[in-house]
Amino acid sequence: MSTFNYLNDVQAYEALESERTQTQLDLSYQQWVKELHISQSYVEPDGFIRAKDMNNQYDYSSIGSKSSFLNFLKIKGIW
Repeated sequence: MSTFNYLNDVQAYEALESERTQTQLDLSYQQWVKELHISQSYVEPDGFIRAKDMNNQYDYSSIGSKSSFLNFLKIKGIW
Protein backbone atom coordinates (compact mmCIF):
# COMPACT_ATOMS: atom_id res chain seq x y z
CA MET A 1 0.00 0.00 0.00
CA SER A 2 1.46 3.34 -0.98
CA THR A 3 1.38 6.49 1.14
CA PHE A 4 -0.96 8.07 -1.39
CA ASN A 5 -3.56 5.32 -0.96
CA TYR A 6 -3.15 5.45 2.80
CA LEU A 7 -3.83 9.19 2.85
CA ASN A 8 -6.89 8.70 0.66
CA ASP A 9 -8.13 6.00 3.04
CA VAL A 10 -7.64 8.28 6.05
CA GLN A 11 -9.42 11.14 4.32
CA ALA A 12 -12.29 8.85 3.31
CA TYR A 13 -12.55 7.56 6.89
CA GLU A 14 -12.59 11.10 8.29
CA ALA A 15 -15.28 12.12 5.78
CA LEU A 16 -17.35 9.07 6.74
CA GLU A 17 -16.99 9.85 10.46
CA SER A 18 -17.98 13.47 9.84
CA GLU A 19 -21.09 12.39 7.93
CA ARG A 20 -21.93 9.86 10.65
CA THR A 21 -21.66 12.53 13.34
CA GLN A 22 -23.88 14.93 11.39
CA THR A 23 -26.46 12.16 10.89
CA GLN A 24 -26.51 11.29 14.58
CA LEU A 25 -26.97 14.95 15.53
CA ASP A 26 -29.95 15.31 13.18
CA LEU A 27 -33.17 15.62 15.23
CA SER A 28 -35.24 13.67 12.71
CA TYR A 29 -32.74 10.78 12.89
CA GLN A 30 -32.83 10.84 16.70
CA GLN A 31 -36.65 10.72 16.61
CA TRP A 32 -36.56 7.82 14.14
CA VAL A 33 -34.17 5.88 16.40
CA LYS A 34 -36.37 6.58 19.41
CA GLU A 35 -39.57 5.48 17.63
CA LEU A 36 -38.07 2.20 16.43
CA HIS A 37 -36.32 1.47 19.75
CA ILE A 38 -33.00 0.87 18.01
CA SER A 39 -30.25 -0.33 20.33
CA GLN A 40 -26.93 1.50 20.44
CA SER A 41 -25.22 -1.41 22.19
CA TYR A 42 -24.76 -3.91 19.37
CA VAL A 43 -21.76 -6.16 19.91
CA GLU A 44 -20.13 -8.20 17.17
CA PRO A 45 -20.19 -11.86 18.31
CA ASP A 46 -16.94 -12.85 16.57
CA GLY A 47 -14.79 -12.47 19.68
CA PHE A 48 -17.08 -14.67 21.74
CA ILE A 49 -17.22 -17.30 19.00
CA ARG A 50 -13.42 -17.40 18.69
CA ALA A 51 -12.98 -17.66 22.47
CA LYS A 52 -15.51 -20.51 22.59
CA ASP A 53 -13.68 -22.33 19.78
CA MET A 54 -10.37 -21.97 21.59
CA ASN A 55 -11.89 -23.30 24.81
CA ASN A 56 -13.39 -26.24 22.93
CA GLN A 57 -9.87 -27.33 21.92
CA TYR A 58 -9.17 -28.35 25.50
CA ASP A 59 -10.77 -31.07 27.58
CA TYR A 60 -10.68 -29.73 31.13
CA SER A 61 -12.02 -32.97 32.60
CA SER A 62 -8.89 -34.98 31.77
CA ILE A 63 -5.15 -34.50 31.56
CA GLY A 64 -5.03 -34.85 27.75
CA SER A 65 -5.65 -32.05 25.30
CA LYS A 66 -7.80 -32.01 22.17
CA SER A 67 -5.37 -29.62 20.51
CA SER A 68 -3.58 -31.42 17.70
CA PHE A 69 -0.63 -29.03 17.95
CA LEU A 70 -0.14 -29.72 21.67
CA ASN A 71 -0.49 -33.45 21.04
CA PHE A 72 2.20 -33.17 18.37
CA LEU A 73 4.50 -31.37 20.82
CA LYS A 74 3.80 -34.02 23.46
CA ILE A 75 4.66 -36.82 21.01
CA LYS A 76 7.91 -35.09 20.09
CA GLY A 77 8.75 -34.67 23.80
CA ILE A 78 8.76 -30.88 23.59
CA TRP A 79 5.66 -30.28 25.77
